[in-house]
Amino acid sequence: MTVDCSIAPAHSGDPVYAGTGQIGSVTSGGYGHRVQKNIAFAFVGHDHARIGTKLEIGILGELYQAEVVTPCLYDPQNKRLRA
Repeated sequence: MTVDCSIAPAHSGDPVYAGTGQIGSVTSGGYGHRVQKNIAFAFVGHDHARIGTKLEIGILGELYQAEVVTPCLYDPQNKRLRA
């Protein structure tokens, strides 16, 4: 998912929320320089994993908006693949 946070990336163990309930946790995160977005990978239930689902992630004690996105943000058609 992409995260609307400019101060820090999500870290392993950060909570993922839908409404007021925690529905998952971040496994890893970082800034995607090619796509210019803050990206987080997380374990969430199947009903929260649909593309376009709006969630929140707790980063450094604050909640930030997140959105589930397509599995491949950079070169999803594999057109830039080099041999």
